[in-house]
Amino acid sequence: MEGDDRREKGHLSDRRFDSLGSVLDPRLLSSIPFEFMSVVQAATLEHSLSGVDVLAQAKTGTGKTLAFLLPCVQRISTMLPLVSRSPSDISVLILSPTRELALQIEKEAVVLLRGFQGAIGVQHCVGGTNMETEKRALRSSRADILVATPGRLIDHLQNSGLAPQLRNVRALVLDEADRMLDMGFRRELQTILAALPSRQERPRQSLLFSATIPQGIRDVADLDENHVFVNTLRPEEQNTHQHVPQDFIIVPHTQTFAATLCILLESLSQDPKTTKPILFFSTARSTAIFFVLLETLQKQLSGVHSANLQRLSPAWQALQTVPVFELHSRKSQSQRVRATQAFTKSQTAILCSSDVTARGVDFPGVTSVIQVGLPSSGEQYIHRLGRTARAGAAGSGVLILTPYERFFLRKKEVAGLPLRERKLVFTEDDLLPEADSAIRKALMTVSDKEKSQAYQAALGYYKSSLKDLGWSPAQLVDEMNDWARQALLFQEGASGPAPPLLAKTVGKMGLKGTPGLNVVKQLPSWADDGAGDSPNDRGDVYQHLSTVRQRGSPYGRGAKVVANGRGGGAGRGARDSVVRATQSSS
Repeated sequence: MEGDDRREKGHLSDRRFDSLGSVLDPRLLSSIPFEFMSVVQAATLEHSLSGVDVLAQAKTGTGKTLAFLLPCVQRISTMLPLVSRSPSDISVLILSPTRELALQIEKEAVVLLRGFQGAIGVQHCVGGTNMETEKRALRSSRADILVATPGRLIDHLQNSGLAPQLRNVRALVLDEADRMLDMGFRRELQTILAALPSRQERPRQSLLFSATIPQGIRDVADLDENHVFVNTLRPEEQNTHQHVPQDFIIVPHTQTFAATLCILLESLSQDPKTTKPILFFSTARSTAIFFVLLETLQKQLSGVHSANLQRLSPAWQALQTVPVFELHSRKSQSQRVRATQAFTKSQTAILCSSDVTARGVDFPGVTSVIQVGLPSSGEQYIHRLGRTARAGAAGSGVLILTPYERFFLRKKEVAGLPLRERKLVFTEDDLLPEADSAIRKALMTVSDKEKSQAYQAALGYYKSSLKDLGWSPAQLVDEMNDWARQALLFQEGASGPAPPLLAKTVGKMGLKGTPGLNVVKQLPSWADDGAGDSPNDRGDVYQHLSTVRQRGSPYGRGAKVVANGRGGGAGRGARDSVVRATQSSS
């Protein structure tokens, strides 16, 4: 169960669960797989079991799921004669911001319900699954506890006739409530509340668990004015972003992927057996591309003769075998569940992720958080950083920005953080040009379709930050076109047309009439039918690395390699100008 295994010793209290023997159903008590309560459980259970509303501030990974499931199951157990006559009624509604967290909650509920032998049932309604299957299950099987994401629940309320099954809800739980607000679910939460019977008509308990308490959070759960507020955060947890070592690196956008690979290799060279970073990217498409690059590098390295492999640095050798996973909205639910479980269990691994894991899912042992590109907000930067240095463990953060993204460092949530600028300087093995060479070689195996999709996603993402960037729409298009050609090597970096976009897509983006766009009436076959998605020619990264080593660094042995500036490309100077060599004494 989340937060209660022995790795969370820093969050265990000295209170035992058997001390609740007088208030918990024996079947429920016997199903609790732990002896001692966590701090958040000890602080909240007395209140929540008494029936009062509770607002609890607690970190993910500290046992909060069990803290709200126990009182909910206990409440249902006292209603069993009534519940058995209304098998389709939902007694407890639990809302979660993400599919992963919802399924995690459901899994823990199943453990607690095993002593009731089917008398109490739990189901989920989450995006990425078949609505008709969920609809049939909700009508044919017990759903005393329903765990749902807001968007999917709204779908069922509007299209599946679910509302009557909510007429007897006796408990409402909002887990990671602040994240639901961050993700723009306020309107959905209000719609869901409106679908529930009034508290005067049908008294119910509200339990709200959140890592932070932003303004208006009490309203979304309809908390009673006499609710109890419990804060279980330790001082160091309330300010994780103030004490975790954090660096930022400014590189031209042509070298963002190379810089990311450099940081990974550096981490692997320090401790290949326990390195466990999460890499956050701005869009799902960029996440997928970097995952493909790592996967390609691993395949190429696995084909290298063992004698030749030994000539590579320990970091490259470690990269060959470290597990790599991807998590983003473009993956199916089953794929996301498998990746989540595998990364959780791994002692050393790399996770490429969009913001679906920025909060809500607890991964043990994350050694660092690497944020690649512009975060959506200062608050999101902080939440991502919170995936490391958990439960008193060590951790670190690296933020990789381009020169035009540097404005992010001036945001009020970020300006006061202990972020230190760091140069990509590797005097030992000239790692930056080596990584750049490997990335560019691997990019040749990524289809232009995938690159076009990443380009479209980037256009939409940066369009929302035009004011901060100081760009006009035309400048946005110019920068993203250059990024597609020179960073993604779209059509091998040629200076021809930008990736194609349908006119309706351009219209939805609000970029109609913007010069520089390649607007087409119909996408070419390679961008529309999946052609080129699985190229056979994966190249030979070892040969490429060997060439770099044999000819020596183009910057001279012992030179200090510093990445900064805008970067070059077609029409902007030679590619090598993106890396400036200075004398070792500089």
